[in-house]
Amino acid sequence: MTTAMEADWVLRTMAAMAAADQRLDAREVDLIQRVYQELTGRPVDVGGVVSAVQVYARRDVAEDLSRVAGSFSPEAKTAIMHGAYRTLAVNNHISQAERDTLGRVAGALRLTESELEAILAEVDTPRSPT
Repeated sequence: MTTAMEADWVLRTMAAMAAADQRLDAREVDLIQRVYQELTGRPVDVGGVVSAVQVYARRDVAEDLSRVAGSFSPEAKTAIMHGAYRTLAVNNHISQAERDTLGRVAGALRLTESELEAILAEVDTPRSPT
């Protein structure tokens, strides 16, 4: 991640994904903290996660992203999608509504279907447990 703005969008998008099911559990908070640190090199505390989830429970992250997506590097777009997908997958089930939201986020970032598939395949590649 190269800029503070890009790092902030990783957190915002992950928070929106956590808010998608209208509840926040400890696994999501922990995952958001770890993935955010991993993807951005920056820490976020529990209060920051909870605040972001509360905000994005009432906002449309895809609409917000569409306004700024043109300024993101390909690496930033990948980091945003990695964070979003991993947040949805923390409970080992992604509903159709959550998949639709993920697709809207990808669309807001102006990712093609093949770009999105490649990004999600990277996340699905086995590695250390999250």
